[in-house]
Amino acid sequence: MMTIASVRVFAPEQWGQVDIFRHFHIGTHSFNSDTKKAISGITNHFQKALTLYELALKLLPNLNLDEEELLNKGYTGAANSREFSAVLEEVFTELYSSIDCTRKIIANIYRKTRRLPNSTRQLFDRVNNNILGDDFPTELKLAISSSDWYGELLAIRDELTHSDIGNCHLDQKTRLVTYMHVGIRRNGEPLIIDDVLGRIKILINSVNEFLGSVFHFLNSKLQPVEIDQLCGFFKGRGYLRKLALEFPMDFNSGICMSHVWFDGDLQFKCPFVGTCGAYERAKFNAPTPFSGSGS
Repeated sequence: MMTIASVRVFAPEQWGQVDIFRHFHIGTHSFNSDTKKAISGITNHFQKALTLYELALKLLPNLNLDEEELLNKGYTGAANSREFSAVLEEVFTELYSSIDCTRKIIANIYRKTRRLPNSTRQLFDRVNNNILGDDFPTELKLAISSSDWYGELLAIRDELTHSDIGNCHLDQKTRLVTYMHVGIRRNGEPLIIDDVLGRIKILINSVNEFLGSVFHFLNSKLQPVEIDQLCGFFKGRGYLRKLALEFPMDFNSGICMSHVWFDGDLQFKCPFVGTCGAYERAKFNAPTPFSGSGS
């Protein structure tokens, strides 16, 4: 007998600022399809970067195989180094892509700002040189101008887009990985990043903080709105609630919508009815931010 899986989808305790914007921007902004894709792209690219970073950690022990081949044969094809390097390089490009998608959102919202460019590097450059219109928000200027890591990420991303794969070496004493790319030059010398895994971890945290700062500000400008939020799939059916933009937000937030049909069909009763504040609110007409006379 086949068992139908139950899946809880609504988990606002795990939402970041980008997630909040993705769910609730509809009450304030009307975006075209490309901009909507960019909103999803921010999280998708960042999550890819995290996944690739974790994959690199799994591949890290394989660098020892190249060292063993060198010791046993006197040479190595460095196949594991190239594989490891290719994964690391994609972390850089995915992180940059999340920044690029963020710029598209900013450019759409503040498209009337004088001298606002349609380019991520130009946006950072013009903010840092204070040549945007005065109506560009100070909070966004601060988030951009304080991103001292951006130039490094931009330079690496630009070169990696059309370059061959770099090389990584695992120091047998320190156990740190050094990354080198002869196609990327700094002051006339090949790019060398000591402890590249540590540097990438710093960039991941820096990009995450940047996204949080930008979207915390953008979320503060959103108008109150209620959305239809999927709670999960239970017994083969989808369960919904009305959800308002209010904080704190947790699994008890909102008003259950699906109770109107599952209360009359016990075999499909929501498994969370005994503990869900949204269900209790719907059944007993508890006040919500959008209830009242409207006066």
